[in-house]
Amino acid sequence: MSNFLDQLIMEDVAAHCPTQFMEYHKCISQNHEDPSQCTYRQKDLAKCIQDNVPSVQRVMNKCGDHMKRYESCIRDNMETRTINENCLKYMKELRECAENQMEKDGRRPINEMFVYRDDGK
Repeated sequence: MSNFLDQLIMEDVAAHCPTQFMEYHKCISQNHEDPSQCTYRQKDLAKCIQDNVPSVQRVMNKCGDHMKRYESCIRDNMETRTINENCLKYMKELRECAENQMEKDGRRPINEMFVYRDDGK
């Protein structure tokens, strides 16, 4: 199910922030040895996503408590490098909440909208 969520959000990001999306990925590909060179592009993309991508806005609105718990866990476990051990349950809860929001809309990723038939029709 996570691929479903990831694909829907990526489709929304590409549709609503195409310039920022492409510029960030172009920068990353040109600076793969030092991605920190793309921080400004990452910030541009994040701002556009926050302001313009409906699926992300909906998830932020409906799943904000889950996100806060997950972010807090990451901060609390960063120094001890125990994020995987302690925070995965919060990430799972956040993803489940986000997936539920997408399913309520009845949306499907674009590649699932096409039915492939073996009978040539």
